[in-house]
Amino acid sequence: MNDSQHDIRIGQILVEQGVLTEQQVFEIVEAQRQRGVPFGVLAEKMFDVTVESIEEAWIEQYCRLTGEFDLTERDVDRNTLHLINRRQAWQFEILPLRVESDGELLMAASRHRLARAVTFAANRIEHNVYFRIANRDQLQNFLREHYPMSEVSEEILKRAREMANDDRMSA
Repeated sequence: MNDSQHDIRIGQILVEQGVLTEQQVFEIVEAQRQRGVPFGVLAEKMFDVTVESIEEAWIEQYCRLTGEFDLTERDVDRNTLHLINRRQAWQFEILPLRVESDGELLMAASRHRLARAVTFAANRIEHNVYFRIANRDQLQNFLREHYPMSEVSEEILKRAREMANDDRMSA
């Protein structure tokens, strides 16, 4: 990655998304320097930016920094699959891939559920977890293979995608 890819700021993304202006970002950064409060907290307080907008900007930032992970080029260590159950895998759209030599758990997640997956992992998984974003369809294929649930039909997945799209449109 070049330096400009490492320097992606949430404020920049919020401007791109039309949530904030350049002037508002400048004011938040100045307040951040004085108070030492996170950018998102200040954006909420100073300009009524919604938590959802900040979360979406954070997810976009994370995706730009890490890129998409191709699951077909990765092996799943079956010894890690027991770290979550089927319901958790599908609810948070996550797939444990392997425990690294330093003890960190590499987990694939969908962009759509990343924020929830991070919260879940922080509260429920004993390992330090780092996520890579996988294509949602590809991830669901792997979930079908490793965490089969007969009640998760293609129709249910289609409706869930439509609901997620509706939620993003109304936000």
